[in-house]
Amino acid sequence: MLQGTIPFLDGAFEEQGVDTANISGLGDISLSATWRPAEVKGLSLNLGFILPTGEERDQPVIGNIAPSVFQLGTGAWQILLGAGYSKQVNKWALYTRFDVSLPLQTSSQGFRPAETYFLSAGASRAITENLRFGIAAVGSYTTEDEFQGVELANTGATSFSLKPSLIWQAHERFTILSSVDIPVYRDVNETGIAAGTSWRISFNTNF
Repeated sequence: MLQGTIPFLDGAFEEQGVDTANISGLGDISLSATWRPAEVKGLSLNLGFILPTGEERDQPVIGNIAPSVFQLGTGAWQILLGAGYSKQVNKWALYTRFDVSLPLQTSSQGFRPAETYFLSAGASRAITENLRFGIAAVGSYTTEDEFQGVELANTGATSFSLKPSLIWQAHERFTILSSVDIPVYRDVNETGIAAGTSWRISFNTNF
């Protein structure tokens, strides 16, 4: 299975109620492939890359009170590696995944994105013929970004959250997924910003 993500971003950096910077345009495109070996049922392996398609800044860190990296793209190639395993136990579908993204270079402006590690485990089961309920525990660890050889003190974080979700098979080829990410533990460096509870809804289709 091949997958691609093409992000278009539009955002403003606001400090004390005043917009200090704006970005809009194409972000970093990611391409990945998933392989499920027939010899090991339930196992999946991922390999991919993040392309430096988004515009980078010569000074990516902005803000006086809570400075943050603010740019469309990192300007650096990154590799994506992952592995997952799933198994059906009675009426429950169980799974676990480990994913990592690693920078392959430093950008032309001297920016080197952080290493990120994700570990998740979850379970789901059918409520009705077309509706499923899921619950997952998600942990992540991110190292500090670097700019011109210096680690950015306000970047990097360790987090753990719970993520209940509902998946509705609206049509044979159309799925609607809604979820809420509930933070349980957050440890951010210096003045880094941590998100609170966040909601997500997505629409998926197969061709």
